[in-house]
Amino acid sequence: MLGFPAPYPEELLYSTIARAGVHDGETSPKQLLDMVFNNRGVIATVDLPSHVGKLASQYSDSLGLDTQTLISRHTLWPIYAPFIPQERNNKLREWMSGSSQGAAHLASGIAASRVKAKTKLFICVECLNEQKFKYGECFWNRLWQVPLLKICPAHGLLNMTSIELNGEHRHSHIPVEVAEIQEPVKSEDVDRTFSNQVAQLLKVQNEGVSFSQWTSFYKHFASSWGYLHGRRIDHAKIQEAVIQFWGKRWLSNAGIHPSGKETSWLREIFRKHRKSFSFAEHIVALSALSNGVVGISDAIEKASSMETSSKKPHHAQLQASVTENQLNQDQINWQQLLELSPPKAARQQNQALYARLYRNHYDWLMQINSVYHAENITVNKRVDWPQRDRQVARELRRAYQNLCEDLSAPHLSKTFLIHQLKQRATVEKNLHRLPRCSTLLAIYSENTAEYQARRLTRTHFLMLEQGREIKRWSLLREAGLSDERMTDIVAELLKEILSEQA
Repeated sequence: MLGFPAPYPEELLYSTIARAGVHDGETSPKQLLDMVFNNRGVIATVDLPSHVGKLASQYSDSLGLDTQTLISRHTLWPIYAPFIPQERNNKLREWMSGSSQGAAHLASGIAASRVKAKTKLFICVECLNEQKFKYGECFWNRLWQVPLLKICPAHGLLNMTSIELNGEHRHSHIPVEVAEIQEPVKSEDVDRTFSNQVAQLLKVQNEGVSFSQWTSFYKHFASSWGYLHGRRIDHAKIQEAVIQFWGKRWLSNAGIHPSGKETSWLREIFRKHRKSFSFAEHIVALSALSNGVVGISDAIEKASSMETSSKKPHHAQLQASVTENQLNQDQINWQQLLELSPPKAARQQNQALYARLYRNHYDWLMQINSVYHAENITVNKRVDWPQRDRQVARELRRAYQNLCEDLSAPHLSKTFLIHQLKQRATVEKNLHRLPRCSTLLAIYSENTAEYQARRLTRTHFLMLEQGREIKRWSLLREAGLSDERMTDIVAELLKEILSEQA
């Protein structure tokens, strides 16, 4: 696309694409996608967009707007990157660069996070006035769209707009000028602290901190700020500090109020990290325990410099270390058992032998067990998929019967039909387990020609009812069709309709 605009500082790529449509005078969302990506199926994503490589190719090398620069400066990648391991971070950037098919939101932890993304776009009115004065036009700032953020650090409360995300117009990149500004959101005193921390986080360029580094950091952090009971973490004291600093209402509204259970996220973040935690959970813990002294950027820098324990020896190294030393009879017997059965089965066969080795040769036992460790294959038998298939098929038939006679219904695409179901996410992810449902979707879903024909027919009937003169140009305009996008079948239908009126 010629003349594609360069993003302004802190502008979302979503906003840059929207401005490109305004500059080019393009009113069709699908046509804009075709011009920018050469792909009409791209979803207008605010936080972690895909196909960033295509956008980077729009710019000359002299601008320095390569894929990584666009991802780090014009998406919400910086609020997720420091809290996931580097290997997963590399995959995340790779998916954002190309086609992710939702993988980016899984890799970042958004899909399973307690902290939910915003469902509407937000703005700061004062920032808009400054943008208009400085640049002559307005744009969507990425800070406004960070989950839970309600205050602009520079000006104050944000305003919600009428632009909904993931709605019917999920292929549309909507410019900020079109948005209807609603009332300012309600906030609390601690929202200012949260906003300042998020503003810091967006400036951090970190390739990912490992789980072991975060584990070491939080152990040191709790010790430094006096949250130990003897040599152990004082979880009760930590929870009290968090609730006192942030308040029960704020934590509950954010969806991260810590429970008193052993599985509470607040307890787990101070234990060995086996999964990533959201940026909001890190900010909540750090700010509360340090009374706002420790910034999230300082914590990330400190955690990334933490030394981690050396990795376990490779399989071959373990095998060598096991066989090099002189073995006693118990060790030989155990090794012979492991050659026939995995460690758990071998332990059940000779519990006394395992107990002796556990007491007297623990390190050796753990090493050799890791060499012969069996892969744990889990089979999910919780769902009766044939029964689920029949239930979904019945629900799909009812939904289609309510829609098939309605000429004004939206495009009956496969995705739209799935979204009429109660358990749409389950169906979408498990279609390969639902053969009846898949067959019905193939039968019921409309292709482009069928949808265009229905729109043309609907417009024709409407104009007849209103007694209006039917002309080719007016029929096409009201049906939302054009000669460039119209299929051959619909073109023939149009000729028949016009010939009847002649």
